Amino acid sequence: MNRRRASSVAVLALAAIIGLATEACAETDYPNRAIRIIVPHPAGGSTDSVTRIIAEKMQSIWGKPVVVENVVGAAGMLATTQGAKAAPDGYTMTAIVGTTTTLLANLREKISYDPMKDFEPLVLFGTFPNVLVVRPTLGVKSVPALIDLLRASPGKYTYASTGYGSSTHVAAEWFKLETKTDILHVPFTGSSAALPALLGGHVDMMFDVMATIWPQLQSGALVALGVGSPHRLLFAPDIPTIAETLPGFDVSSWIGLALPAGTPADIAKQACDVILEGMRDPTVVERMKTIGAVADVKGPKEFRDFMAADFAKWQRVIKANNIRIE
Repeated sequence: MNRRRASSVAVLALAAIIGLATEACAETDYPNRAIRIIVPHPAGGSTDSVTRIIAEKMQSIWGKPVVVENVVGAAGMLATTQGAKAAPDGYTMTAIVGTTTTLLANLREKISYDPMKDFEPLVLFGTFPNVLVVRPTLGVKSVPALIDLLRASPGKYTYASTGYGSSTHVAAEWFKLETKTDILHVPFTGSSAALPALLGGHVDMMFDVMATIWPQLQSGALVALGVGSPHRLLFAPDIPTIAETLPGFDVSSWIGLALPAGTPADIAKQACDVILEGMRDPTVVERMKTIGAVADVKGPKEFRDFMAADFAKWQRVIKANNIRIE
């Protein structure tokens, strides 16, 4: 199957999934004023960009303003707290992501919201596949070869992360746990600091989202050993999944929209319906792809189940590695 045909099949499959999810959604006369979407990351990043694509489509469907507001601080907790504590009237939505919900809730002793109780998940609409990359001079080109190298020299090699407790840190610790290897952690303050160190050969490997790493992979400056998504990516089918070597290994980041808990069911269903309608537009899917996001649509129940499974996964990994943030 060629890439164009594979892409068409994927779009048709996505449409079918959205159609099933829409069965849980219904219409009311809501909204009658502007909708606010709180984003826990700065403007211009992948989370912000995907949210704005969806917001623009929602606005065109509703005919009412949908305003994206970036609230930065406390590793995303400030924005997520605002969203959780907002009036449950349907006019404040929150872009929820794994780092601010299922990850932080396991990393910190106390946070000011309960991600599993304080939100009414609407639609999960995208994932950001992580990819395990190494410097070319390391001399390995596959996950099994890397594992053999690491086991032969415990503690010799290093991995970069975007900060202690970040998704890139916890992903690498899960990799260590599953492979029974010993790799030294070198934390940086974000990808902008970690990538130069990896490109310069000062560290050996790292996990990061494909959106960040893709230019270096295309140029050959870094070598991709495996993607953290459950399936190979349509735009990079030659890169195997890490799960092909380590079954069940999934470190994709994700994004969806949620309302505060207690929002009336008819309003939540209307919001759900509009998001799903927007996701049927092939141009939305294509625009997401250009910034490294994969359309992965789940309706309210599936989204909640997905969050519960993601929470349990990180709880196991974080406890096993004794990772805590004070």
